[in-house]
Amino acid sequence: MKKLMFAGLFVLLGVYAVFAQDLPSVRIVNNTGYTIYYVFVSPSDNEFWGNDILADDEILENGQTLMFELTRPLSQVNVYDIRLIDEEDDSYRKMGVTITNNARIVFTMDDLDDD
Repeated sequence: MKKLMFAGLFVLLGVYAVFAQDLPSVRIVNNTGYTIYYVFVSPSDNEFWGNDILADDEILENGQTLMFELTRPLSQVNVYDIRLIDEEDDSYRKMGVTITNNARIVFTMDDLDDD
């Protein structure tokens, strides 16, 4: 019985390891000229932005890069909307971004939201 339980645990750990390896890494580069206080990343088919991915005490200075892992593998979701909010409460958006592993997404003043 112990061998069977151990084998089941081993299979579950293996599935988790495969799943965890499939999570894409993404880099967001802030070239807006402003300090970013909030970063939101959401699957494009989701109507809500979700939580800010920056830590409470973290900001993204102009010229800095934020590296993070998405929470779902590319086989499940690979198109995302990304929103940054700067120190003056201006919003920058990229909508419908197709993500690949190790994607590098650069935000500039061209991404300033006109709304």
